[in-house]
Amino acid sequence: MKKHVTRLFVSCLAAFLLFNSVGSALACTGVYVGKDVSADGSIIIGRCEDIGAVYDKLQTYVPASDEADRTMDDINGFSYPLPAHTYGYTQMEDHPDAGDGLYAAVCVNEKGVAITGTVTAYGCDAWGEADPFVEDGLREAVIPCLAAATAATAKEAVDVLTKAVDTYGSESGHIVMMADQNEAWILEVYGGKNYVAMKLPDDQVAVFGNQFMIGAIDPKDTENFVVSKGFVETLEKAELVKKDKDGKVLAAQSVCDGERGDGSNLRNWGGMHLLAPSLAGDEYNTDTFYPLLYKPDAEKVTLQDVFEVYRCRYEGTPYDLSLEGQEGNRAIAVSGTPDTHVIQLFADMPAAYSAVTWLALAGGEHSVFFPEISGTTQLPESLSLAAESYDPDSAYWAFKRICGLADVNRELYSKGVQDFWMLQEEVYIAQIDEQLAQLKALAESDPDGAAEYVNKHLADNLDDLTKKSEVLFGELLTLVNRNAGYAANRAKAFEPSVPLRTAAEAKGYTVTWDAAAKAVTLTKGSTTKTVSTTGSEAVVINGVTYVPYSFLKEL
Repeated sequence: MKKHVTRLFVSCLAAFLLFNSVGSALACTGVYVGKDVSADGSIIIGRCEDIGAVYDKLQTYVPASDEADRTMDDINGFSYPLPAHTYGYTQMEDHPDAGDGLYAAVCVNEKGVAITGTVTAYGCDAWGEADPFVEDGLREAVIPCLAAATAATAKEAVDVLTKAVDTYGSESGHIVMMADQNEAWILEVYGGKNYVAMKLPDDQVAVFGNQFMIGAIDPKDTENFVVSKGFVETLEKAELVKKDKDGKVLAAQSVCDGERGDGSNLRNWGGMHLLAPSLAGDEYNTDTFYPLLYKPDAEKVTLQDVFEVYRCRYEGTPYDLSLEGQEGNRAIAVSGTPDTHVIQLFADMPAAYSAVTWLALAGGEHSVFFPEISGTTQLPESLSLAAESYDPDSAYWAFKRICGLADVNRELYSKGVQDFWMLQEEVYIAQIDEQLAQLKALAESDPDGAAEYVNKHLADNLDDLTKKSEVLFGELLTLVNRNAGYAANRAKAFEPSVPLRTAAEAKGYTVTWDAAAKAVTLTKGSTTKTVSTTGSEAVVINGVTYVPYSFLKEL
């Protein structure tokens, strides 16, 4: 979460996309799924970076370096001496003219260490007086990249960041998650000098908003906790200590003096309602201090379940933002999200290729989560293009323009946009296991070929998605304008056209093209369907056959 954001919007399209997107800015939501309860055995960490309105983010690659006497610097005067060797890593950084530092929202390095940060949080006033922040201390702007440059494991990332706080202090409150192939950790920085880091259990999940969450701590259990020197004593001096029934100090409840705001606490409940509804109950209780960790109701949590969390606006509950009187609720899915990232860590992959980042540019609600395998060193130019205003060559804007249109009227446009992108996600998820297996074999037999594979994998996916976004945007823009000429009761809901091959292969069909007949043949066992591109049932755009989404019901 950033504290100060200044943007100038000059294009008409940018102004149009701003509609209905202000008012839910400056907050983030974190997600964790342990490897024992994830569907494919991966560790999952995620975060939506919520800033506000239009906010271009760029993905860049920072190569490994052996240059001596380097530092990691921030605009507030923070300067951290780097070791002689630093690792190569990708980062999702701010637009260069944003004016508030780098803010590398998510980083994955060559050792397979992933860091997402931060979910910003603050304690009560009494705690702020007991442990004041340090103006030139460690800021969120450099937390992920500092850890990525210097840590070979998730625990090393904890050690690097806590050492930085010990030495320089912290400029604000932070919640950071880091994971490698074997384990995940959460670090909560409570004040200028105090923090708690905790190893996350393999059999539990978490969804949390902008409030500290760690419960009972045991400073003597150094395998599972890292606690700043003097933390408990500082709490005691401020008369803030709260304990559980076993006498253990409750970190977050103590720092917050037992209070939480609804803007975050409702998100905590909302995530629990999706992943463990039996624990959440049917109604949100403003006085409940919802826990950080719990076991999910389902035996296994899928990647789609996590994506659903990031599309959550409390649908089907009394707090659904589409209901009268509920419009002011703070949802997990908001318009002011420049990127949402969900990172999977796989134990059976070579470390360099062990992470898959599912990236949704412009947020998860009306965008698509596409995979980026770690080890990528050559990023598509569109990912690193700085574009504060609409630019057709920008990957961010390829998706943001669709999000802006869908936000105009969620009742009419959300489902169609989500149907389009979720179909594509199903295809990516169905393919990723085989792709990782190919990459693993290639890494053993042809290291140069493996490096080329991951670069090409990302480039091909993004090129394909950009073309599909053109079609989706064109259809949606046309309908939005047509609906503008009708009374509300005559406006039509959006049904997208979807790529036939994508849809059919997702349903298990083999797809072949008959050039002579200008038709597509779908085969599944003894079932055969033919789709003509010369009639009204399909259309060819840029060499791709599209059919109405309702066609899927016939497959």
